[in-house]
Amino acid sequence: MPAVVLEDFAQPAHVPDSPSQPPALTEADRMAAYETGYKAGWDDAAHAQTEDQDRIGADFARSLQELSFTFHEARAHVIQSMHPLLDQLTARLLPELLHDALGPTILEELRPLIDEAADTPVELLVAPASRAALEPHLANYGSAAIVLREEPSMAEGQAHLRIGKTERQIDLTGALDSIKTAFDALFEINERTLKHG
Repeated sequence: MPAVVLEDFAQPAHVPDSPSQPPALTEADRMAAYETGYKAGWDDAAHAQTEDQDRIGADFARSLQELSFTFHEARAHVIQSMHPLLDQLTARLLPELLHDALGPTILEELRPLIDEAADTPVELLVAPASRAALEPHLANYGSAAIVLREEPSMAEGQAHLRIGKTERQIDLTGALDSIKTAFDALFEINERTLKHG
């Protein structure tokens, strides 16, 4: 049997120079190639970081917009759910408070007027419906001459004080109307917010 001859890898084989091989690189060429590669890698990393920051910024802005929308939507729903309560407040509770507050409010306005003109009678014009509520307050006030007159053209919660040439108007009904108008405007704006976002 013939002997098998194996190639010896211990000795480097001589490779003849071929024209297809690039010439050997100098140290300066290697450094320039390293710098070029390093710069390209740095540029790629900076570009990737910029893209990440842009994406994160866009995601953050979208999240803030969604959060803002959610807040306004939640606020609109809370206001809408309060509508019946505020309607009852302006329809029932505030008129009762107005009725109860008329006497003390008139007395608060009367005191300085009576102190200024001690002997001059005070003329007090009120709505016919307010007379019964005011009489106990005026009876407890003292001996000042207070002439209480009913004025049919006045609404309950309104009063007109006159002492000599000094006059004062009290209009708690107007204050109640202003509160109702403000609530109505709030609910109108809220309805538009719910419809249009």
